[in-house]
Amino acid sequence: MVPLTMYLMRYCIVQPMLDYQFSIQLGSQLRLQLSDGYFFVLVMINVLLGAAGYVINDYYDRRIDTVNHPDSVIVGKTLPQRHAIIYHAVLNVAALVLATIFAWHIRMFSVVLMYMMIAGIFWMYSTTYKRQLLVGNLVVAICTAIIPLQVGLFEYLTLTREYGGEMLLKNMTFMPIMYWMVGFAFFAFITNLIREIVKDMEDLEGDASCGCNTLPMAFGMRVSKIVVVALIIITIAVLVAAYNYYLHESLTFIYMCVFLIVPLAVAALMTIRASEVKHYRRISTLMKIVMLLGVLYTILARQIIQFVV
Repeated sequence: MVPLTMYLMRYCIVQPMLDYQFSIQLGSQLRLQLSDGYFFVLVMINVLLGAAGYVINDYYDRRIDTVNHPDSVIVGKTLPQRHAIIYHAVLNVAALVLATIFAWHIRMFSVVLMYMMIAGIFWMYSTTYKRQLLVGNLVVAICTAIIPLQVGLFEYLTLTREYGGEMLLKNMTFMPIMYWMVGFAFFAFITNLIREIVKDMEDLEGDASCGCNTLPMAFGMRVSKIVVVALIIITIAVLVAAYNYYLHESLTFIYMCVFLIVPLAVAALMTIRASEVKHYRRISTLMKIVMLLGVLYTILARQIIQFVV
């Protein structure tokens, strides 16, 4: 879902804001400063790092997955363990090579260091963080939130470098782009955090056999359910606040109610009633759908930006 998210953020949020807000206010046509080719490089950096993270996580999760998801175990069965380490290294190296090319283009070599840190965090997540109370959940949620933030950040920096002088003369800024990205990032963060905790509830047996100190292991299923429901309520409250204070538009109201708030409420009720592994698996699937629907709101947002802004 990473490429879909990044392309939707670019072409449904950033570009229409340039075309229908900033260009009109500035009196001249503003263009995206990252070419399609370099934006594709940015997307591929994230795809390769994510793939490397999945490989190393599967490598270290062999014992847990044998208990929780025996049919989905690949490393050690279909894929030899040695090959998994090699693939992990190759994917990371390829990502960092692309990161160097991207950093050279935007003249920000600290970008390479940032992606090196992300690769290291994925390794530490697989070996250490995921076995620590809430740390692994937060790491995954933060990394998910970084996806839309990257799009906004790099577009913001390159646009400011090109048009900053003109914008300053009219007392304007490209910060509204970042406001949208922060909104999507928060939604990605909190919904992914909910799903990660639900997955811990689903995988309780395997986590217990390998000494993982997850929330259900440390405080039990009842407390975990309370945390999940509380996070869902917070998510719904933030959506309502976002509509009331920023998105006064009827289509947004309908979309939020039908495709976000109702599914979230259903997930909360399902969590309260859940008692078997299959129940938590269904909640996890529903949260994944909610995350996708949150991203797809960008398509509607494009129309709002075009006709309302």
